[in-house]
Amino acid sequence: MNLNNEEFMTKDITHQGYPKIVTVVGAHHDGRTNFMTAAWSTYLSHQPLLFGVSIAPERFTHDLIKNSEEFNCNFLPYSETEKIHKIGRVSGHDGDKIKKLNLEIEKGHSIKTPYLQSAYAVIECKLHKSVKAGDHTFFIGEISDAFGHEEAFTDQGIVNLKKVDPTLYLGSNTYVTTRQDQKVIQDK
Repeated sequence: MNLNNEEFMTKDITHQGYPKIVTVVGAHHDGRTNFMTAAWSTYLSHQPLLFGVSIAPERFTHDLIKNSEEFNCNFLPYSETEKIHKIGRVSGHDGDKIKKLNLEIEKGHSIKTPYLQSAYAVIECKLHKSVKAGDHTFFIGEISDAFGHEEAFTDQGIVNLKKVDPTLYLGSNTYVTTRQDQKVIQDK
């Protein structure tokens, strides 16, 4: 290895865990809906079926989830990377992100939070537990519904990479997908 421990630790160590699939987390409470981009999310359990997402307390979505006790995770194709990035850069504290970014939404199936029309898959969760995890809160949701575009998945329920290009995050505002011929999208 070329980096010694001291050099390695001065880099953003979280980048070593990437790539991660990008999810756009949605939440709704008291008449306000917001979406934010997140890469720190994962399935946690089959019984009960749990999914978790890590969100910093200063994010507008954090308190919406905390107060409503629900959230969704929207998985958008790579063709929507510009939208995904803007969702992550515009703050819900500064106004209605849905109007500002012209986001098209649909009524949630099992929760009050709407989902993004352009998602190829959506997971809806009711808050099971929240855990303070350092400078973030890890929201653990029990999946109340999950749905998507039939053509985006194989008969086994696996993302059909012939039909959809999932968006992956590499860190430092850099997005890629599974197709080798796609260009890397990076915002400095």
